[in-house]
Amino acid sequence: MKKTVWMLALAAGGLLTPAAQAAELFPLSSVRLKAGPFLDAQTTDLHYLLAFEPDKLLAPFRREAGLPQRQSSYGNWESTGLDGHLGGHYLSALALMVASTGDAQVRERLNYVVAELKKCQEANGNGYLGGIPDGSAAWQAIAKGELQADTFSVNGKWVPWYNLHKVFAGLRDAYQYAGNAEAKSMLIELSDWAVKLSASLSDAQMQAMLRAEHGGMNEVLADVYV
Repeated sequence: MKKTVWMLALAAGGLLTPAAQAAELFPLSSVRLKAGPFLDAQTTDLHYLLAFEPDKLLAPFRREAGLPQRQSSYGNWESTGLDGHLGGHYLSALALMVASTGDAQVRERLNYVVAELKKCQEANGNGYLGGIPDGSAAWQAIAKGELQADTFSVNGKWVPWYNLHKVFAGLRDAYQYAGNAEAKSMLIELSDWAVKLSASLSDAQMQAMLRAEHGGMNEVLADVYV
């Protein structure tokens, strides 16, 4: 305790060099769990991730991009308006698992999902990538300033920015944690789309739109800027 107080006092008094004051997290790729309950939990999660059928998660994105379906989408929220958000979550989970374990099968799965999402983004032709039902028309209306928002919807779509944030974050994580360079370029294209979409909106319109739950969009756009 005394040592902690002393170190804090030195830092406050400017007696420690900037290098000594700096602290960084260990990257996940530098840490490996040994036998025990934490490794057991991680292994269970790895098997759970591989149990998902990627083409089911990709189905909303393929539908909205006008590409033929390989499998039907998962049910529940993935088929009732929040379509596609689980795919973004899945990409983040795969990326974190790759960094945490180096598992080759998980990396192969991540690379497959990124490559298939790339096909959807290319088919959309404007940088957009999402599984929101009839999202294209809704976003076009928003770009024109035609928008109605409440706590959980924008133009009748269920928290579209919250939904898209999962895709943004999934691409970011695929690049930052798993080193997938294609995910980085896709993320930048998606961000460019968002900038163009909102370019003509007034501050008041932006604030009105942000009444609806929008997840961590502020954070992920800051990450893209960095």
